[in-house]
Amino acid sequence: MAKWGEGDPRWIVEERADAANVNNWHWVEKNATPWSKDRLKDLLIGQSFSKGPLKFELTEFKKLEGEATANNRKAKLIFLFEWEIEIKFKATIAGSDTVYDGHLEIPNLSDENDASEVDVVMDLTTKGAHESEVRHVGAHEVRDLVRKQLETYIRELKEEFSKGLILPTDKAKPQIITHGKTNIVDKRAFQNEVIAEKKTAEAKTVSIIAEKKTTEAKTVSSGPIEVKSFETHETMKVPPERLYEILTVPQLVQAWSNGPAQMDLKAGGSFSLLGGQISGTFDSVEENKKLVMKWRLKKYPANHFATITMTLKDQNDSTDLIINAEGVPAEYLDETREGINRYYVQSIGRTFGCGMKIF
Repeated sequence: MAKWGEGDPRWIVEERADAANVNNWHWVEKNATPWSKDRLKDLLIGQSFSKGPLKFELTEFKKLEGEATANNRKAKLIFLFEWEIEIKFKATIAGSDTVYDGHLEIPNLSDENDASEVDVVMDLTTKGAHESEVRHVGAHEVRDLVRKQLETYIRELKEEFSKGLILPTDKAKPQIITHGKTNIVDKRAFQNEVIAEKKTAEAKTVSIIAEKKTTEAKTVSSGPIEVKSFETHETMKVPPERLYEILTVPQLVQAWSNGPAQMDLKAGGSFSLLGGQISGTFDSVEENKKLVMKWRLKKYPANHFATITMTLKDQNDSTDLIINAEGVPAEYLDETREGINRYYVQSIGRTFGCGMKIF
């Protein structure tokens, strides 16, 4: 997302007192970042949730980084925002002197996700007799509270910054403003429209380029594939036996992957997750200790598999999960690494309240 002030000067026009953005054609941009920081603070800090003897309170931001803008071009509105948020919390239990400290991490509040899709990951630093209760409430009720507040932020952002971006026009039949409401389009729809405008004038050129790219793609796919590797370490607040079950039992895999899962847990057995977006076979299986897999994303080159090794190391009060990936196509390295962190580790922590710390 382009940072505030970095838009193309050919399209960004200043807001003039005479409202001279004729028919709302030019790109007008408003900086919504300061307003957003204040509103996020109002909506999140100080929020509390009680369940029986347990009280959970969000106390202050540990991290609030990002930006937000509102844009108008050709009488269409697009809102761009992207935030990384960490919120400190305290949890107490009536009758107990222990104060449970930690923070919630929100890594993906952006215009590309609905509030219901935002990840809320808890990291609990205090240990005690009621640790599991705090984790459960944080991973469910408090997560839902945070998502509800973020939904309010997104709605109010659009309401507040719609004002004044769509100016009156001299056309008899305005197509965008009807019954006092503004038509707001999302980023993808907006980008698709801009692309569609260019296609008519460039159809022949696009056709030639597309044909050339197809030929090039076939040539590349038949040659050697550049591969890379990476390794991540995670600390999961569960014993190895439980983490192994979470990674291999189909019903539990379906819970954290939010979709059908097939797991034939044996050497040579196949697996499939996320509607077939991830698939492969098990090379070797060591119960509660290690899984070695031939693993691929659906978009990998045909018949190409990376080797993913998941090693579980018992740390008495937790389990270190070491994920080693080798043979990953270079062009999909970042996507593979981010996907494993988000769709495996973060989803497991969120679903089972076992939290994790990336180091």
